[in-house]
Amino acid sequence: MLRRILIVGGACLGMALMVSPALGQRNVPKKAGKYQATLVQGVAVCTASNTTAPGILASPACSPVVPSDAGCVFEDNVGGGQVKSKAKDDVAVQAKLKGIDAGCEGESLCAVASITSSYDSCANTQTCRTTSVDLALGASCCTVTDGKCQVKTSINVALPGALVPGQRTEFQLGEVGMLRTGAAGLTTITFDGANANGQPLSPSTRRKAAAFRAGMLLP
Repeated sequence: MLRRILIVGGACLGMALMVSPALGQRNVPKKAGKYQATLVQGVAVCTASNTTAPGILASPACSPVVPSDAGCVFEDNVGGGQVKSKAKDDVAVQAKLKGIDAGCEGESLCAVASITSSYDSCANTQTCRTTSVDLALGASCCTVTDGKCQVKTSINVALPGALVPGQRTEFQLGEVGMLRTGAAGLTTITFDGANANGQPLSPSTRRKAAAFRAGMLLP
């Protein structure tokens, strides 16, 4: 059986798993096997602007900057991190963070991502795409020790059955980040997430609570 796994990028960054010849009519790239991003400090969503951002866009803004998870932040001008993924027979996931503030020592951080998947053949035997789903990878957690945290896992390990044999699968990635299990009432990380009362959290709640998110910094 032909096996190819790809990571693709467009308006959204993403990855694709290719297993066996195409079963439907979909246009996919020849190769897209890698994803890599740096991590920046997550900030709270601006809901009540009180100023405007500099530059030509001058978009509404909230002052001052507030971290999305004040219990877990980078040391200023010290901390940093990256997340990367590589596809072969499985989709490997790695994240490394350092320079995390002492207030987060001993806390657990888990990888989360909003993902839209598309397949060659679904229940109706036609190509299909999913709605956006937040994946909280339960096996992709690490404990902050001496300001460092490192995750090394794969989709098949973290979510057995997520990669369907015989399906050419494309993952488009939206937001990617690291979520503290104590944030937003989370006591553990599961596929759909839950608060302290065991009630599911919406994707937006999990994303808003992510301590660190994929992004860039202009010095």
